[in-house]
Order: sequence, then C-alpha cells, then structure tokens
Amino acid sequence: MCRLLGVVSRGERPLPEVVPDELPLFTALSERHKDGWGVASYPSGSGADGGDDPAPLSPLLRRGTDTALASNAYGDAVAEACGEVIVVHLRRASVGLALTPENTHPFVEGPVTFSHNGQFGLSEQLRERILARGGRTPVGTTDSELFLSLITAWAAELPPREERVDWALAVQHAAAELTALTNELFGRPPESLNCLLTTPGRLIAFAQHDPAQAPTDQPAEVYDLRWRAEPDRMLVSSTGYPQPGFATLAQGAALTVHRGTLHVDEHPPLPVAG
Repeated sequence: MCRLLGVVSRGERPLPEVVPDELPLFTALSERHKDGWGVASYPSGSGADGGDDPAPLSPLLRRGTDTALASNAYGDAVAEACGEVIVVHLRRASVGLALTPENTHPFVEGPVTFSHNGQFGLSEQLRERILARGGRTPVGTTDSELFLSLITAWAAELPPREERVDWALAVQHAAAELTALTNELFGRPPESLNCLLTTPGRLIAFAQHDPAQAPTDQPAEVYDLRWRAEPDRMLVSSTGYPQPGFATLAQGAALTVHRGTLHVDEHPPLPVAG
C-alpha cells in the first residue's frame, strides 16, 4: 500500500507553495509508508499550454528508498519541484519486493510518469501474459510496472482523442484486463489499482479497489482516492489526513485534469462486459 498526491496548478509554482497545508500532512504519512518516495514534475517548456508538446521533455524525477519524513533528499526534492503538473508518491512495499530505486515510484516512460497505490497477485504466468501484450518492459520487479506495461499496450491500441493518446481510457481498459487476469489466475481481483499518470499537459487519476482485501488495521476509506477542484489548483490525493471539501472518485472512474485551464474531464466506469 502506498500514498499518492497529484496537483495541477494555474501557472508554474513550487510544490510547497501550491500545497502549503497539505504537503506536511501528506509527508507525515511516511511514518507508515516508509519504504521510499518519489517526486516528479515538468520543467518550463516541457509541454504546450494545456496539452502535450509533439516532442516533450522528460519529467524531472527524484526518488529515494529511505523514509520521506526523515530524508534530507526528500526535503530537497519537494523544494525543487516546480511546475504546473506535479506528483508525489510514498511507498509501502508489498511483501517480497525489494527496496531499490528501480522499484520506487513514479515510473517514467518518455514524458509519462506513473504512480500506483495497491497490489495484486504476481506469478510468472501473469508476467508473461502481460508482457506478451507488447507494452513497456519493466525495469524493476514490482506488480506496479506490469500495470504500467498493460496501460502502454492499450495506449498504443486505442484510437486517439483529439489527436492525443487517450490515457484515461487506456488506464481503465488496462485495469479491466488486469482484473480479469487476476480473477482467472488467482480467484480474486487486485487489492487496489489506484493510480496517477501524468504527461506534461495532463494528470489522470483512476480509482479501483476490492474492499474485501483492505487491511483490517486501517480505516475503511484507506483506499479511497479523493479530489478537490479550486480556482488556482486541482488536487488528487490518497486518504490519511484531513481533507475538507474533497470528493471521492468512484470505483472504476477516472479523471483527466488539463494543464492551463484546470478543466476536469470525468470518465465514468467502463460498461460491465456481458
């Protein structure tokens, strides 16, 4: 289980300035989610206003395998993060997955970053079936990178929306396929597929979890993914600290937040097959 924080602001601003109240509370969650951290942002000129440049720059990425709350490197990373689209991830590693930079979120593929909160069953058969789809090849050993691999496979297959990759739909289809695979191979759905995906021009949030597999020592809303739209910023966050005015993203639903305008597209869950 991990914690996610994504923000899209009106104009390029330092992260501590955009979320001055929320960032310390979010960082404090690393007392439990203590197995690493990552911060990704986009420098000036990495994408057109409200969209994606044809040849965007890679995001600025900082990651560590120590605990954020006690990490000087984390403090430096959040201090230097400046942009209109920024994401922060706190990791609590799944059992058996190494604490290495390669296994630390966010993961990057070109201009895209991906951060996951949750876990699902792993087996060599599942890995082989996902990689056979032809998406991004994982660098580390996490289940999260397999999810990203499936997302990139769907992104290549789906028709573009307004001449751009429809990342929200790619995430939803990848989650549906992954759920079908884990039901087939393990007899249960993923514990959680909550995730944030960013490009220079957009932030995509997706929510899905199985309440039956939620940790029994945590509040019922531990896997909720919540969001709040304001005139100058849009926040998406995992739970664990006070969040007045936040709405909960529905199961299977996705959001796309556009840089520049802060316009939010709400994507309903995919229709259930059959």
